[in-house]
Amino acid sequence: MPQSERSSILKEMLKWLLQFDKGQTVAAILAYTKLEITELGATDNTIKKYIQDLDHAGLIEYKHPFWKIADLGRKWLERHGV
Repeated sequence: MPQSERSSILKEMLKWLLQFDKGQTVAAILAYTKLEITELGATDNTIKKYIQDLDHAGLIEYKHPFWKIADLGRKWLERHGV
């Protein structure tokens, strides 16, 4: 997968999470990403790796049982045109 496509998917995931104050479960993130962002073009394992990448970058945070966008993620989206 080209880097620009991967970056676009990650940005769309962040924009979607931005809508939810409490965040979303892994199952909800998987379902939305698979159906709406990648149009059935990604496996669950790939999407879980995206979640891990966003977490390691500090752009999302886990508050059991939800993943939510972190302050750093909000600022990153602002800098990248959202």
